[in-house]
Amino acid sequence: MGLLVVAAVVAALTIPDLRSELAGEGTDGTLTVSSCEAHTKTHYGTHRRTTELKFSCTGTWTAEHGGATYQDVAVQTSSRFETGTKIPVVQVDDTFEQPQERDPGKDAAILAFCLSLLAFGSYCLLTGFGTRNGPGFTASWQSLPAATVTGPVLGGIFAVGVLAALVCSLAL
Repeated sequence: MGLLVVAAVVAALTIPDLRSELAGEGTDGTLTVSSCEAHTKTHYGTHRRTTELKFSCTGTWTAEHGGATYQDVAVQTSSRFETGTKIPVVQVDDTFEQPQERDPGKDAAILAFCLSLLAFGSYCLLTGFGTRNGPGFTASWQSLPAATVTGPVLGGIFAVGVLAALVCSLAL
């Protein structure tokens, strides 16, 4: 039951972002950089340590087709920009981000993974797999109701979800 709830909550949170990215919502504009600060984030692994370098650039944002202008807008970037540089930035609601950061691939991958969680959660609910002192995978597979239909359908949905998540995260 927990898998179904997690899949539903994550999907509900991801769908609005994905719709916004696919629809191209937001106001295009230009950020005139006044300063950039470097930030490092250290990731500790089991055998090595990696450091990620990110930049936060601040400046004045102006809408592309006239309209609003905002002072002291901060945008996360992957490189440092010199003062006075103009970079494309999209305003979505109250946030500002670079156009390449609005990549729908990650959100689509999360949504596809939710599909596979939904299939696996349904399998667990139908068979009792994963419960304390419950049946193993093989025994629970054999106890599926209408096993000749339900098994391939749930297995197919799970496989499609995992493959779609891989394709979306790697290719998009």
